[in-house]
Amino acid sequence: MPSTTLRNFVLELNRARSAEFCSPDAVDARRLYKKRHPTRILVFKCMDGRLNLSLLTGTPVGLLYPFRNMGGIFQLGCPYLGRLVLDLKEEALREGCRTLALCTYHFSKGSMQRGCAGHKYDIEASIIDADRLKGEFEAAFGYSQQVSAAIVVGVETDEDALSFHSNDGDFYVSEDLDLSPDEVYRKLADVYRGMSEEILNDLIPLVIGNQAYIRKHRAQTRHITELVHGENIIGVGRGMDWFLLPNRALFIGPYGTCWGEAVKVAGNIVLNNIRSGLVPEEDGCLLLISAPYAHRSELGMARLKARFLAEEATRALRQVEGLQFDTLAGVTALETRFYREL
Repeated sequence: MPSTTLRNFVLELNRARSAEFCSPDAVDARRLYKKRHPTRILVFKCMDGRLNLSLLTGTPVGLLYPFRNMGGIFQLGCPYLGRLVLDLKEEALREGCRTLALCTYHFSKGSMQRGCAGHKYDIEASIIDADRLKGEFEAAFGYSQQVSAAIVVGVETDEDALSFHSNDGDFYVSEDLDLSPDEVYRKLADVYRGMSEEILNDLIPLVIGNQAYIRKHRAQTRHITELVHGENIIGVGRGMDWFLLPNRALFIGPYGTCWGEAVKVAGNIVLNNIRSGLVPEEDGCLLLISAPYAHRSELGMARLKARFLAEEATRALRQVEGLQFDTLAGVTALETRFYREL
């Protein structure tokens, strides 16, 4: 589809996703889920379009808080990122809830070259960075794992299988697909021995959902194009968890001073996808910009942020020789997930 058609596709997808998000069934499902599993879960992950934890755990949109960057590399000392994390933690405490950070890395068991390009396909380097981020959380918020906790989680992208790690052991969901919720709890408690019971309980639905997702895909034959990069949309900003299409978009949050470099890397990935035939050349590339706002009083600032992100991301992508792209910039209302073009 030409880039103009790609723009329309994204806007139509958002309208459908927003309507679904606002439907009475979806609203009630989120309320029930939050009542039963109140822990606020932050997910730190790579920009890779294959990584969508809401999808591979069956978690309703809006209940996981995603943060994206190249290679899943983050520094909590980044003023913008640190402020976002602190605000989410403080908001959770006001609601009487705990906070859990999933510091993820990803890899492919079938081919090293299907792993994380941001870490030059080095699994050990990916794990080291995830563990470093976990350490930063603990340095900032404490080590007790009673109110705020951080853990290292792996994502094996051939099966979209989660794994949980600590110094006390490992739990690979793909190796235990038939565990009951009680058995899942005991597995997690063995890996995270000092963790709050409430946080452990709130991890259970992620595991149960991932078990179901893996079983579903094992019953099917996944085409190789599902296992490698196939993106032709580059999302920059926040508030795009409604997208929910695997392997169609690379997402980058504006965290740190080098996020423009991540945009360039994303541009080269898309260009390679087009040149290798994984994406039809006529489909083109779309730069998708989103700045979220929670209240109408924040709308003006969100528009300014969207324009700033569009200018900086465009400047970065123009350095990718041979890449032709269109730009769609807008703001996302967090209450409805409705995206409005500027």
